[in-house]
Order: sequence, then C-alpha cells, then structure tokens
Amino acid sequence: MELKFDPQNPKYEFITTGSRAEEVLKILANEKIIAVDVETTDLNPYTGTLLLVQLGTPEISYVFDAREINLCDFPLYKELLENPKYLKILQNAKFDYQFIKLKTGSQIINIFDTMLAEGVLTAGLRGRNAGLKELASTYLGVDMEKATRKTFYGYTGKITEDQLIYSGLDILVLFPIFEEQMKRLQAEKLVNIAKLEFAVTRVVAEMEIRGVYINVDKWKEIIASLQKKRDSYARQLQEAIRPYYNNTQSDLFGNVSDCININSQTQLMDLFNNKLNISVPSTGDAILATIDHPVAKLLRDYRGYEKLISAFGDTLLAKVNKVTGRLHPDFMQLGAATGRFSCSNPNLQQIPRNSEEAPFRQCFTPAPGYKLVVTDYSSMEMRVLADLSGDERLIQAVSDADVHSFTAALMFGKEYSPDFKKKYPDLRQAAKAINFGLMYGMGASSLARQINVTPEVGQEYMDKYFANFPSVRKFLEGYATHAVKFGWSATPAGRKRWYHVPDKTDPDYKKKIAQIGREAKNHPIQGTNADVTKYALVFLHERLKKEGVDGFVTHTVHDEVVCEVRADQAEDWAQIQQYEMVRAGELILKKVPVKSDPFVGDVWEH
Repeated sequence: MELKFDPQNPKYEFITTGSRAEEVLKILANEKIIAVDVETTDLNPYTGTLLLVQLGTPEISYVFDAREINLCDFPLYKELLENPKYLKILQNAKFDYQFIKLKTGSQIINIFDTMLAEGVLTAGLRGRNAGLKELASTYLGVDMEKATRKTFYGYTGKITEDQLIYSGLDILVLFPIFEEQMKRLQAEKLVNIAKLEFAVTRVVAEMEIRGVYINVDKWKEIIASLQKKRDSYARQLQEAIRPYYNNTQSDLFGNVSDCININSQTQLMDLFNNKLNISVPSTGDAILATIDHPVAKLLRDYRGYEKLISAFGDTLLAKVNKVTGRLHPDFMQLGAATGRFSCSNPNLQQIPRNSEEAPFRQCFTPAPGYKLVVTDYSSMEMRVLADLSGDERLIQAVSDADVHSFTAALMFGKEYSPDFKKKYPDLRQAAKAINFGLMYGMGASSLARQINVTPEVGQEYMDKYFANFPSVRKFLEGYATHAVKFGWSATPAGRKRWYHVPDKTDPDYKKKIAQIGREAKNHPIQGTNADVTKYALVFLHERLKKEGVDGFVTHTVHDEVVCEVRADQAEDWAQIQQYEMVRAGELILKKVPVKSDPFVGDVWEH
C-alpha cells in the first residue's frame, strides 16, 4: 500500500518548549484521529520515568519531551486525550494509558488498540500478542528496527536522533495499520467485538494501576504452616524407606541423614523399581495415584505441599510493589483463543479456593476504611449451554434447580430434592464432571478417566446424558461440524475463533479434526462467558464514575469481578454491582435467568 510517510526518514518534530507545545496541541485539535505512544525508562509506571509522549497525524509525529514539558499544565492536552470525539490509535494501549494517567494526570478515552484488533482478527491462529514490528511487516511491508527500544531503559541522558526517529516511526505506522485492520474487522463483522475489547482495555489499565492489597504477614503464616506439613511428610517418607537402604549415618547434631533426595527423579525411579519392586514408567502423579503403597501416598502428599509452597511462597510476595504495597497483576484480555482473560505476575487465576490449611484468598483484603464487593455468575457456563442449545430440560435445570444435582438425579436414577447435594455428594461430583467434560468436548475415554470408570461405562454415561439432553448434543455437534467446514466458530455476540483445518492427506487428519471439534464445542460457551464478563466490567467502570462511588475494580478471575469500595458505600454499591452483572448477562442470554449474588466483606473469599 502507498504510505504517507517515508519509513527510512519519518517526519517528526521534537517539542521541548511550552510555547511550541501549545501551538502543536492546537494543530492536533483540528484532527479527528490521533496516534498516541510513550517511551519510558521502565515497564513499571510506579518506578519508571516518562521520557517522551508522542502524538501524531498520518504525516508527522510530534514528540514531546516529558522531562522538559509538564503536560499536566496544558488543558488542551487533557482535552485531546479525554474527549471522545477524537479517536486515539495505540499499540498495547493499557501500557501507555497507565504511564499517561500516573505521570500526566490524563485518561485516554475512545481507543483503537492495534494489538487487540489483531487479536480479535486472528483468535485461534496465534499463541501470543502481535508486536508492532510484526504488524508493520504484515500490513505495510515495513521492516521496523526495534533494537533502539532497549536504549530507553534506565536512560537519563539527552534524547538522541536515533531515539527520535524510532519514536516518530512508531506513531506513523499506526495509521495505515489501523486502516487495514478496520477493513478486515468490517468484512468479518467484528467491529462490535473490537469495540468491546477497546472499552475493556481502559478498565484493565485501571485495574492494573490500582492493584490488589495482600496481607503479607498472614500469607507468610500460611506458607510456614505448609512448610511444616511438607517437612513432616518428607521425614515420614524417609523413615518408611529406610529399611531398604543401609544408610544410617548421622550428622554433627545426631540427625540420621536422608536415604535419598526425594526431589530426584533418578533416585525415585530406583526406589520404586529396584527397592520396592514396583515397576513404574515414571513417578508422575497420575502413575502414583494408581499405586496402593504407603510410600506412593507419602510422596504424593509431600509433593502436594511442595507445589503449593513453590507456587505461592516467596516468589509471589516478591511481586508486591514497593511503592504501593500492593500486587499489580498483568491482565491479558485475549489470554485465550475463546476471548477469556489470562493473568500473570502473579497469576490470580491460580490462587486456589480457600481451604482450611491454605486459605490464601483470605489474605487479599481491602485498604483500611474500604470493603471488597465480590460478585460472580452462578453456573454461568451451564446457563450459556442451556440458553444457546435451547434444551428445555437443561433450561429447567439451571432455572429452577442445582444443575449438577439435577443431572445426577437423571443420570443415576435418584429423586431430585433441594438437599440432593448433601445426600449424594459423590454422585453430584460425578455429574459435575460429566456436565463440564462434555461441554469441553470430552470423549468417552477421557470422561471415564475423569470420573474413574471404565471406557465402556463412560460411553454409557455419555449416551444417557445426551438422551436426557438431546438438544445439547445437536448444538455441540453443529458447532463442531461448522468449524471443520468453514474454519471458524462464533459466539452469539460475534466473537470469532479460527482453526487450522488440515488437508485430508495429513497423516494426523483425524486427530486434528477431533481437536477442532472439541475446541469448537467449547468456544461459544466459554467465549460467551468472556463476552458477558467484559460487558460487565465496562458497565461497572462506568457506573462507578456516574454514581461518584469511592471505589474501583481490582481484579477479575474468569466470571468473577471484585471491587474495592469505601466502607460506607459498599452495601449500596453491591446492589449496583449485582444489577450490572445481571444486565451484562441479559444482553446475550434470553431463555434462562442470569444470577449473580454479591458478597461484601474484608477478604476476597469468606
């Protein structure tokens, strides 16, 4: 395509005085679309320095020296960024949003994020976010040099010409990329989904800025308790295997030394195969679970505690921000091909539900004078499946009963009652595995392993399930067939997922087609759950501002949303939060009720 700039010699102007800044901002005020970018010394907005702010048109990039010019002093700068009549194009907008908000006091409203747009256009075809270099090459045939980016990290000197050229080009390439992406979004009928993602990115940026408070002392107490239990199992294991070894040496303090290093796979294989005479291909948990021997059980118990400690010990506490005293996780909006969020640094999705010995979620608390307001959707994916499939019996189950107990009653020939969960917990758990397993495209063998029955029994359960919910089978198989035929599937809101459909000559053709079928069955369910949760986040963010509530969204995990709100406003806000969650669900679900009960308290999970 024909470009309005020279990639080898991009046009830019370096703005270092307040008078020129005012003139340039007046020029930009005549534009309808502005590209925005920043250069910083660090990825952390609390510890990094804002070096440059770039605002540009398709022909020229204006590079403002943020160390020389206090952009907070220019009302027109704030007007450009916050007035929705100006469209702002950015790449990975949440990063720029955070630095601009914290360092210059302005928000960015009406965003087009080229990274998110590409994610919407290629869901399922790539495993990571597209960088600007990749987008410039794909859409423009421009090879962007990115080594200069590293020169900004920790930089304290004068801005160089190479840095200015780099910064200017980052702005100019955004315009033609935007034009090409808009054509594709329109052609694929994905404009509304892209707009949803762009609206959500502001909420995500604010969530990451605010962060989540964690009670470090309580967290350390839990870890110390887990370490004691882990060490106890380690000692029991060593004593249990001591008769098989001749090692009776003691250290200087009279402690008998260990027989083996129980973290060594080689030594464990020798233990099981040569000492205990139990032939095993490995000591993975799935193998150990099949072995009826006290050593296998002790090793599994030891590893269970060791896993908790390694995942949630000092490595997580090291991520507490020294400036804010809070965790600031990185939320990836398009973390899965279905549109679902992922999270890292730390991954809040991995924080286990509270248990008596590892109540980690009780360590997430509000700031003094505030409360946490927690809402999640009740059985949301089952409600989505019922609504989209139109299966009358499943609609009845999710509307009037506990859906897993209802399924268990049908599957196992029991009478349903409100206390079914208490009377038949094992049957309900098996039904829950069946409900979710088939929703995720599981076959009979996988289902059998999940509920610990033979493949034949697993097939019987599948047949019986679909006999009870016939429209569910039709719905799931329809999505699988469509995906194989056309190479994509879509949620009712229009979110698409693409698939690499193999050629029939591919030796793994059947295996790959089966995988596409499983993913296509799940996509409309998990994808709709993601769509609903994202609408809820946008609604909540807007209501917080509209109602003048002293609070903010702190985090989201799957279909759960947590807000931190001033204590005297928390109860009223909880009703609003519930209302907006339900309203978001009702945008898409029309045949089943949407349920989301709020909880107000001093911990994430009570």
